[in-house]
Amino acid sequence: MMGLRYCCSLVTLCILFFIAVVKMNFQAALFVTLVGIVVSAPISDKLDIMSKDTIEQAHSLINKILQDIPTTHAAWINNTSLTLGDSKTMQELQYLKNDINITYAPVLQTISNEFSMETCLANITKGLQLHMNLLKEIINVSKLPQTEQVIDLQAEIQELLDLIEELQNQAGFDTSTQATDEQSHDLVNRLTNTYLAQVAAHLTLQQLQDFSCEILRSIRSMTSSSAENS
Repeated sequence: MMGLRYCCSLVTLCILFFIAVVKMNFQAALFVTLVGIVVSAPISDKLDIMSKDTIEQAHSLINKILQDIPTTHAAWINNTSLTLGDSKTMQELQYLKNDINITYAPVLQTISNEFSMETCLANITKGLQLHMNLLKEIINVSKLPQTEQVIDLQAEIQELLDLIEELQNQAGFDTSTQATDEQSHDLVNRLTNTYLAQVAAHLTLQQLQDFSCEILRSIRSMTSSSAENS
């Protein structure tokens, strides 16, 4: 009789334990679902509080930069072997890019839960600052002339920087600890002749062109998402 009671009690405990496990799993699943909702929601929420006009201005400006990079390249670099957008030229100059110390641009990805809008805008800002500083340093340490096209391109990059920072502020992102590219690239000791100065200018404009295409994709995803939310 005692054995039967013990068996019944054991069965009851097993049933209660199973119910508890099921309940805990449900709560865990519910928690994961809620976390997913909370994480994904800010993407659309941030777009709602961002100025559509500011996003459109950034979109127009990055298109203008992409149009002006070839013009700047043609006016600034007279070495015909340095062709913008040529894959063979890029491969041949890869070793010089490392020797001259042209810092790589930060990575941009499609805005998602894994790559937030905050990270995307921060990387855009960092990349734009990088190329601004490279252009300034090349002009300061080399004999390459600061053409009107270079001056205009620098002004456009700065204007886009201001617009991106405006979007960051509108979204409430903390930019106080945002890393900036303020370090010297030591180009004064690397650009020892006119050819190397032109190579550095070419590599910077080539990388700026590639990075600007990535910026354009990011801003296009923001404009399309913003249009869907309106």
